[in-house]
Amino acid sequence: ARPCRAREAPSGRRRITTMGTMMITMSITTTTTTTTTTTCPPRRNLLLLHKHHQKPKRKLLLLEQQKKQQQVTKVAKTKAAQQQATVVKRKAGAPATQHGAATSKPAAANDPRSDLSSILRDLEVEPQGKPSLLLVVLGHVDAGKSTLMGRLVAELGVVDSKEVRRRAHQATQIGKGSFGWAWLMDERPEERERGVTIDIAKRTFETEARQITILDAPGHRDFVTNAISGISQADAALLVVDGSSGGFESGFDVRGKISGQTREHAQLAKGIGIDQLAVVVTKLDKHAAGAERLAEIRGKLDPFLKSCGFKDGRIRWLCASGTTGDNVVAKPSGGSALSWFEGPTVVEAIDAFEMVEHKRDAPLRVPVFSSAGAKQGGGAGQVIVTGRLATGCVRVGSQVSVMPGSLDTTVKSISRNGHKDAGFALAGDAVELTLGLDEEASCVSVGSVVCGPSDGIRAVERIKAKIATLELETPFTLGQSLVVHIHAARAPAKVTKLLVLHDPKTGEDVKKRPRLLKSYQTATVEITMSDKVCVEKYEDFASLGRLVLRLGGRTVGVGKVVKVYHT
Repeated sequence: ARPCRAREAPSGRRRITTMGTMMITMSITTTTTTTTTTTCPPRRNLLLLHKHHQKPKRKLLLLEQQKKQQQVTKVAKTKAAQQQATVVKRKAGAPATQHGAATSKPAAANDPRSDLSSILRDLEVEPQGKPSLLLVVLGHVDAGKSTLMGRLVAELGVVDSKEVRRRAHQATQIGKGSFGWAWLMDERPEERERGVTIDIAKRTFETEARQITILDAPGHRDFVTNAISGISQADAALLVVDGSSGGFESGFDVRGKISGQTREHAQLAKGIGIDQLAVVVTKLDKHAAGAERLAEIRGKLDPFLKSCGFKDGRIRWLCASGTTGDNVVAKPSGGSALSWFEGPTVVEAIDAFEMVEHKRDAPLRVPVFSSAGAKQGGGAGQVIVTGRLATGCVRVGSQVSVMPGSLDTTVKSISRNGHKDAGFALAGDAVELTLGLDEEASCVSVGSVVCGPSDGIRAVERIKAKIATLELETPFTLGQSLVVHIHAARAPAKVTKLLVLHDPKTGEDVKKRPRLLKSYQTATVEITMSDKVCVEKYEDFASLGRLVLRLGGRTVGVGKVVKVYHT
């Protein structure tokens, strides 16, 4: 108890009631006023004292709140004055901001808008140059893809004659002289030993109208996953077909449960989003009746391509020879085995592809298709990622984030469409970004996505997708296990809900909650993946919202993401 001074108590009697019903009568007699020590005042007085001591604190809080409110009001008045000044300038004919930006609030340093505005300002001084097109080369194994592309880059001067002779000599030394042109594309030792393309081979060259990046995809069925990565980056495709006797049939016909890669590559290209295609028939110079053979192949392949969804006006037909160079860059000469062909050359067909529009003003998205750490990249504390800018823009010094993992870093350097030390890159460009990461470098892998720090992509496990099934050995049922491919990412998954069955022609709902899905049916399903994958809705980011379903080494379905579940 706290000591305090007692007051003078009058003589007399006082009754004090305690807890319970007991009453005690006390007699207090006081003759003189004395000072004694007794207990604290009653609880009511203590509360009053407590409130009295709190009054200064409350006054301080009220003053602080009033000061904050005054600051907020001052900022609001300043913004209103700025906006009013902007309106006056517009009426007077002056631009709102530099380069006609219609916003009154400047973009922050880590805002993609600041990068885009500064890049566009640079483009006013230094023109962008030729438009960029990414082209994937597809086809069955041994169709002559690498030989054709090797001849193309040699005749366009991408590699010099000394390099061509060196590759030819190396191939002849091991008894594979016919592989000399292909080795200009296939550089890995295992590819040369086996004689097949394993990974995506990349070359960049320029035509009269375009800046082209070639993605030479493997044709063997064991490496379809790598082919999917190439298709996911491309704007258009060359489908190379072997025109020799039995060559086309081995790549197209179905033998039991196995079909050639000509068929599967065409289905993948259309399912992932490519809608313009050039079919190049090779090795017709070795056929006695080249024109008749071309007509035969077209009669079989053209209906299949249309069944995949390719429109008639989006398919071009031509022939060429990688070994002789006929109709690759120049028209066949009079004495050539292909002198009968009057269609376009390979270069002319590439130049005829329409440019695909990519959103520069959208949030930054760069799916990672390959990555190299500090040791491979040649710089401590750095990692080099290769991919394509799906949307947005980036420049050296931009603050970016790598998902999943939310790794914040800075872009140290950019290689754009094969040109090193570029200052910036725009949506649609093939890039190599050097990022300032050290300990976290191992967290960046194929399937990661480089994005802006303030509007990044999210990694999820559950999505809703509208899919179209292909040829199935057994129907899909609830709980069906699959492998899902989305841009460069892939993950084991299960079909956890069969929601709606659609009419494949009209898209109208036919049946809710179907029990199973058969071949060539369209349905909306829910898919749950075992790992988190960076994915977006198709309507927001098309290239990050397409998916491929594979089972047992075969492509069994393609589709689009219609909903992303963030929880």
